[in-house]
This record gives sequence, structure tokens and C-alpha cells, in this order.
Amino acid sequence: MAVTSARNIVDLKEKGHFERENARIDKYTLADELPAQLSELSLRPRTMTQPSYSLCRITPDDKDLVLKFLRRFFFRDEPMNLAVNLLETPESRCFELEEYAAATLEDMVSVAAVDENGDYVGIVINGIARKEEVDYSDKSEECPNPKFKRILKVLGHLDREAKIFEKLPENCHSVLEVRIASTHTGWRGRGLMRVLCEESERIARSIDACAMRMDTTSAFSAAAAERLKYKQVYGTLYADIPYAPQPAPPHVEARVYIKELL
Repeated sequence: MAVTSARNIVDLKEKGHFERENARIDKYTLADELPAQLSELSLRPRTMTQPSYSLCRITPDDKDLVLKFLRRFFFRDEPMNLAVNLLETPESRCFELEEYAAATLEDMVSVAAVDENGDYVGIVINGIARKEEVDYSDKSEECPNPKFKRILKVLGHLDREAKIFEKLPENCHSVLEVRIASTHTGWRGRGLMRVLCEESERIARSIDACAMRMDTTSAFSAAAAERLKYKQVYGTLYADIPYAPQPAPPHVEARVYIKELL
């Protein structure tokens, strides 16, 4: 859905899954909200057949499972990845992309939806951007992979041109970035991503972030940002950036959105 600002890649320790203290777990079911027509017809839903899920905070210990999910449901579908043929075969991996994706797990602000079997059905990887740490230098120069380097260069361009802290109140010192969002194909179209983004907003408020940020690299993620009441603060056509990958329509524009929380 979204890949956001280019930040330094960090090494994370690889441990177990969901072994944490004070994790917030909310139980949801896809039958929580029913159409009014059911009651009018005196019909009762068969709730036993409705899948349910819980929300859990993602930690650095979950890195392997997060990357396994993203390899299956995000990396191969992201428009810029497709445009440069980043993953040439079903077995291909881009380790620079994987380290980039996992770089902010240590911020402890990412969230997953987990089904009754304990498997991921959706994830949102978030990161904290701090005003005093703003760095607009070109991180792509450090990337040894020429294909992923082009992608990082575009992300850096969005960061430099958007200058989000100049568009926010002066007393705003931290922003929660929605960096990557992905849903299991079998769970799409059921409002799961909305719930994950709302939980991300709750997390943002809990850490006193003044705003949310979402960089969108596809037409679908841009539409999702607007449904979630984000405001566009910058946009550019891929065709207007000489070094940018050129995704197939309708993915012709990259945008930066923010949502103030104050």
C-alpha cells in the first residue's frame, strides 16, 4: 500500500513471535457490524462461520515473520518494485528492501492483525520521525543494489520536497509515519486496513505524535489515504522524475499525505 520516507537501514535481532509484556490485544470479528436489512428481515447472522482476529503490537522479535508476510503479499505487488523488476523470479529476494522494511520495528509502533491460528492477516509498519533528526541527505548513495537505489532516490525526493515539519505547527516535534501497509489477499475488502490504520492513529496519540504521515506510491494507497481523511501536501508524476521507476497506469503519481492529530 505505502512505502514511506527513506531512512537509515538498521540491523535487528531475530527472535521469537509475540513474546512480549503489556501487549495490547483487541478481539474483532468481521460480523461486528451487520447491515440493517438483516434485522428488518428478522435474520440472524451465522457468526460461527465469521473469521475473527486480534490486534497485536509488532516488535523487533517478529522481524522474520513480518518479512515472510511481506514477501508473499507486498514486495511483489508494489508498483515501483514491479517497474524495475526488483524481484526477478519467485525465489528472488532483495535484502536491501527487507532491511529497509524492518528498519523501524525497533520503534515499537507497528501493529498486526492476527487470525485465530496466530497467523498474520494484515500488518502496518510504522516509524517515528522526529523534528530534531530531520536529514535530507541522499541515502540512496549508500545502497549497493542499483534497482532498489532508484526506489530509495524517489523516496528521498518525496521527503525533501514535502518538508512536512514546515507544514505542521511549530510545536510539532514528532510524526508517526505509516511506512508499509499490507493485507492478506483473502482478507482484502473487509475493512481490515481501516482498523489497522485507526489503531496506528491511537498509537500515535499515545506517544504524543502531532500528526500521521503516509507516502503513497500507488493509486490504490492514495485513495486509501484520502478515505482515512489524510491531506495531500505534495505530489509528483513519476514521469517528471528522470531517475524514477515508471509504474504502469493507474500508478502514475507518488504523493505525501499528512493527518494532524492536535
